[in-house]
Amino acid sequence: MALQQPATASWPEGFFAHRAGRGCPMCGNDWRSDDIGWGVLLHRGEVSQTYLWRSGQVRGYVVVIFTARHVAEPTELSAEEAAAFWRDVLTAGRALEQHYELVKMNYLLLGNVIPHAHWHLVPRREAAQDPAPGGPVPFALLDHRRQDEAVLQRDAAALRRILEGTA
Repeated sequence: MALQQPATASWPEGFFAHRAGRGCPMCGNDWRSDDIGWGVLLHRGEVSQTYLWRSGQVRGYVVVIFTARHVAEPTELSAEEAAAFWRDVLTAGRALEQHYELVKMNYLLLGNVIPHAHWHLVPRREAAQDPAPGGPVPFALLDHRRQDEAVLQRDAAALRRILEGTA
């Protein structure tokens, strides 16, 4: 039996054009910038860039964006690109583990809103500090509200030191 979607459900406006690489919001970024508005640059990797995200209610929320070209699905990556992308993601994950006291890290590769390959790294903490211990973090907690800018900048500086090997 097929699942029925509500009659009002639809893909975001522009989704299919963005999936094809036309007007992709991520491709439109100036990747030379240390601040893309959504987040502050932590690391320029082999094929991607890592940003400490401003939105949401989870401290240390990071997004690693594939910047070598427009790619919507991981199956569109060459074997070399996929390996390099994963290395960049793991580099970011290790830095987050070193900087924060984590219980678990969630790695999410979605692209349902912006169909451009990017990983969400969501640090998980002890129950008193985690918004959904033992289960998935509702996406609204990653999208609504903003991080405290002073804390974000301090965390970014510490994470950069780790990623540069100077911590």
